[in-house]
Amino acid sequence: MNVSTAAPVAITGVGAISRPAIGARELARAADLWRTEPTDDERPWSIAELDNFAPAEFLGKRGWRFLPEATRAALAAVQLTLAHANEAADGATEHAPERVGVALGTNFAVDAVVDRIDRALLAEGIAGISPVECPNFSVNVPAGRLGIAHGLRAFNITLVNLLTAGLESALVGARAMAADRADAVLVGAVEGRPPAAARTVTGPGVDAAGACLLHLERPERAAERGATVHALLTGGSRRTVPGNPAAAQRVLAAALDALGSPPGVLHLSLPAEGGAHVAQAAEDWAKTRGAATALTVTTGAPQASATPVLGLAQHLVRGVRESAVVGAVGPRGNLTLLRVEPPRSRA
Repeated sequence: MNVSTAAPVAITGVGAISRPAIGARELARAADLWRTEPTDDERPWSIAELDNFAPAEFLGKRGWRFLPEATRAALAAVQLTLAHANEAADGATEHAPERVGVALGTNFAVDAVVDRIDRALLAEGIAGISPVECPNFSVNVPAGRLGIAHGLRAFNITLVNLLTAGLESALVGARAMAADRADAVLVGAVEGRPPAAARTVTGPGVDAAGACLLHLERPERAAERGATVHALLTGGSRRTVPGNPAAAQRVLAAALDALGSPPGVLHLSLPAEGGAHVAQAAEDWAKTRGAATALTVTTGAPQASATPVLGLAQHLVRGVRESAVVGAVGPRGNLTLLRVEPPRSRA
């Protein structure tokens, strides 16, 4: 499935709550998230706490302590995203909340909560379930909390495909605006503690929680508001990449070609295991097209579905000067690609 490039979407805000960085400015200064390096599969499984995040600084002293880590991160990230989207704009021209939608990806936002409830039921029965924690079991809760907290009523959607869900949310947001379901959409990913069984996707070292959101709106509306446009989302694609290397090369090549001329930058986020044939297919594609495309591949996803979104967000806040295609491939071959271009004022 390709998303039409006929109506570009402006990306005007970035908000990150993560171990690599809190906020857009820290993200711009952080170590490169788009880097190609071998993974050390011999490392023991470990979860790094989100110890650089102080929820009270964003959420106040009360009302958040019984929320899952992922929901806390998401609530803080939406504050940062909206502030970033409006910092150069006229405050009187912010989008009406009933015309703002939310589409978030996640893989493990509520995994720890569900696991605790499951264990309590097995050990103690219904009496073991906490009435405070039980409402947080639904995977839709983090996105729902964002909508409730800010009165965002256009729509509220959660996507869950492994590794690709965060990028997929941007395609959902773009299509919703094309259908006039919203004037602006908050997209991205929120993640919680993954189970050890996720190692084949994430790699051995993961983060306990995190969120990264992007603010999408129509370019003409961004211009009216005086908002800074960090890039234009001009298209995207979703495909299924086969495990056979020759077939994978054909599918990936067709998906990349459908997005236009070879980009200046191509970055792929792959699972910790099983993605080598996709990386090779991308390299072969660039060679056969004679493209001077800078290719980087990240193997493993410490922030699960938020990993490719964080990398894209860092690229945005550092300044987009040439076309880029950003992609993620899930463990079953789900492929999502996004193409971004420099703002037209810089063209």
